[in-house]
Amino acid sequence: MKQKLPIFLIILFLTFSCVQKKENRKKTNELDVGIKEKIITKKEQFQNSFKIDTSLTKKIAFDFIKVSNSLKTDSILSICNCDKDKKTNTIKIQLETGIPIKKDLDTISESSNKKWNTVLQTRDLGYLKELKGQFKFLNIILKDCLVKSINLYSKSTAKEYNGNDFDSLSIERYKINISKFNYSIASDIYGEFEFRLNKEFGLFKNDTILKGRFLCNNWRIWESEKIKNWNINKQSKETSIE
Repeated sequence: MKQKLPIFLIILFLTFSCVQKKENRKKTNELDVGIKEKIITKKEQFQNSFKIDTSLTKKIAFDFIKVSNSLKTDSILSICNCDKDKKTNTIKIQLETGIPIKKDLDTISESSNKKWNTVLQTRDLGYLKELKGQFKFLNIILKDCLVKSINLYSKSTAKEYNGNDFDSLSIERYKINISKFNYSIASDIYGEFEFRLNKEFGLFKNDTILKGRFLCNNWRIWESEKIKNWNINKQSKETSIE
């Protein structure tokens, strides 16, 4: 009996170890599932919305767009242009901005304003010998209380979009607060937005979150085909964005 006791203890120990390992694996799996569920839940917390907000105040047509990857945020200057259609109660809002080409971004310090003043160059067409940068056009089309489409068009002086100088992106995830749903008077249309992009905006790594404000006016906007065919450095008033 004394000889069998150690064997019994060994068997008991091994059995307990197996049970303990199973329990640990179960807890680990439950923890993994819990983490995944939390990540999914957090992601799903962003729900599309388009609504009137009476607490909004008018800003100016020149404002800043905040570009973020949730850990890092930077701001770039933007200019707002609009085009209304009173008969169909539709308005096209275009936020125009610009950043340096990718090659130059790596050489610019964090504090430099060269990251966001590229868009100002477009006001000097006909005076500057050459423009250099990525020009971004954020187009929002609204009809009544519906968001018809949101697109981001990019035009660069370098072929940096998979060998092209033009790129377009459809934005499906959005939050827009607006002053009213009647677009007959453009100057009465203003608001704020938050967009989630499916790929990087391009200012820094993983910058897929855009936040900003807009104030409408009656300036003309650029359609996608005109942006695509824009000869940026052609010295002519016809190429000016104004």
